[in-house]
Amino acid sequence: MKKGKIKFTFNMALFLIWVVIFGAISLNAPAFLKPNYIINVMLRNIVEIGMVALPMTMIIITGGIDLSVGNILVLSAMLGGMAAASFGTAMGIVVTLLTGAICGLINGLIIARAKISPMVTTLATMYLYLGLARGISKGDSVYAYDFAENMGTMSIVGIPVQIWIYSVIAILFIILLGKTTFGRKLYSIGLNKNATKYAGVDTEKMLIVLYTLCGIICALAAFIWLGRFTSVKYDAGTSFNLKVITAVVLGGTSINGGFGDMKGTVLATLIIATLNSGLTVLNIPIDVQTIVQGVVLMIALISYAVVNVRMKKKKIVAIDKTNVASEA
Repeated sequence: MKKGKIKFTFNMALFLIWVVIFGAISLNAPAFLKPNYIINVMLRNIVEIGMVALPMTMIIITGGIDLSVGNILVLSAMLGGMAAASFGTAMGIVVTLLTGAICGLINGLIIARAKISPMVTTLATMYLYLGLARGISKGDSVYAYDFAENMGTMSIVGIPVQIWIYSVIAILFIILLGKTTFGRKLYSIGLNKNATKYAGVDTEKMLIVLYTLCGIICALAAFIWLGRFTSVKYDAGTSFNLKVITAVVLGGTSINGGFGDMKGTVLATLIIATLNSGLTVLNIPIDVQTIVQGVVLMIALISYAVVNVRMKKKKIVAIDKTNVASEA
C-alpha cells in the first residue's frame, strides 16, 4: 500500500451509513438536531442494548451466542427490586448483580462443561429465566427503588449517567478485545477451538468467564432499565435478545465466529439509536420502521461482504507479489 493512501474499512462504511441516515432525518425533522433530543432521546434509549451488545460481540466471536440476555436482565431487575423492597437498597444491588452473574455462570458451565451447543443451551435457559421471573413475581410488575431510579434518571453535567456508564464500559471492552491476550484468545477459539485448546489455552475456563461477564453486564443494564421505566414485568425482555444480536451482526461480527470488532458494534448501536428515534420523530408507522431497519441491516451486511472481498483480493495480490520477488 502506498504511503498516505487511506485504507477503507467496514467501520468507515458503517460511519458513512450513519452520516447518511442522520443527515436524511435531520433534513426532514430539524428538531432531531437539538442536543437535548440527541442526548435524552436518541442515545439514552439505546444504552441497555448497547451495553449488552459488548459482551455479546465477544461471545459471537467465539462462535457462540446468548439468547437469554433479555431474560437475565429482566430476572435480575425483578429479583433486585423485590429484595430492595423487603431488605433495603444494598440488598437489592447485591441480589441484582448476583442474579446476573449466576445466570451467566449457568450458561457458561453448561456450554463449556456439558459441551452443549450455545444456541440450544441459551434457548433453554431463556425459557427457564422467563419462567422464574413469571413464577416469582406471580405475573405482577416490580417497581424501581432509589438506586435504580438514580441510574435511570440522574445526569452528570447535563448528560444522563447511563451514557457515561456505557461510554466507560465500551472503552474497556474495546481495549479488552483489541489490545489484550484475552481478546486474541477469543478470536482463536472462534477460528479453531480445538487447535486453540491444544495450544495450551483453557478454552472451557474462558467461555465460563465470558458468559458470566455477560450476565454481570446484563445486571448492570437491569439497574438502568428498571430506573428508566420505573417498573418491569416478567415478559419485558422478549424482543431484547434479537435487538442485541442485530447490533452485533450489523457491526460486522461474523455469526460463524472468528471475526468481529468492538468499534463496529458501537457504531452499529449508534445507527440503531438514530433509526429508532429518527423514524419516530418523523411519525413513521411502526411496520414501516421495521422494514427500514431490515433494509439498513441488509445494506450494512452487503457492505461488509464487499469490503471483505476487496481486502482478501488485496492480500492475495500482496502475497503473489512477495512470492514473485522472492523467486527473482
